Amino acid sequence: MKYVYIPMIITLTLIVQTSCGSMNKAHGELHYNNNVTKGQELIDLKNALNKGALDQDEYDLMKDRIINDEYLKNFFRQLEEFDEEDLGNVGI
Repeated sequence: MKYVYIPMIITLTLIVQTSCGSMNKAHGELHYNNNVTKGQELIDLKNALNKGALDQDEYDLMKDRIINDEYLKNFFRQLEEFDEEDLGNVGI
């Protein structure tokens, strides 16, 4: 009777392993979620200025970039520069 359970366990293990793997297919979509608001970024930036981590020129530059979404625009510009060949060479 023991010998009947071993093939059943192996078969069930293989079924579970292959079915879980087939549900995790990559679709090649990019989702960018920014959970930090501009207000929070500006507050953090002001705190850095007050603590001396930044000087006034750096503060003004970074404040303008945050307000104008310069970082996000730059991210998507760099993303557009990749072509299909570059993405094929990227490995995880």
